[in-house]
Amino acid sequence: MFTQFNQAFFNLLLQLLSVIVLAVAVSQVSKDPMRKHCHLVSVAVLLQLLSILAFMFPSMSTLRDIGVGSSLQTQMYLHHFAGLVVILFSVYIKLAVDGRIRHIVNPFSLMKITLAIWILVFIGGLSLYFSLWEGISFI
Repeated sequence: MFTQFNQAFFNLLLQLLSVIVLAVAVSQVSKDPMRKHCHLVSVAVLLQLLSILAFMFPSMSTLRDIGVGSSLQTQMYLHHFAGLVVILFSVYIKLAVDGRIRHIVNPFSLMKITLAIWILVFIGGLSLYFSLWEGISFI
């Protein structure tokens, strides 16, 4: 049976798996950029979307209803917004590189920015996890 804590822990494992897939994708960029790298990044983004829809969205709705402190709530909204930026940038990059849309911004230069934001979002998510489930606050 999935309790809220088990769901949060499973979500954390899914996030960790996503970051590992992303790290492997980064290591493949110079070896086979158009096949392995792109495929692995797509897998990582799909894992993120699954995690958002299955765990984060319902959890955020519940936390909003019970009322958390303003500092934690601000951190949640920043995490939420930056995570959406990562997803939107990732979709844009994929469509631009595949030639499905004309690019406004060079998708290759946007990749490093997206990776940096993704790492910050992951660290912010870890901070949220520890604050909410372990009672450990880093802020």
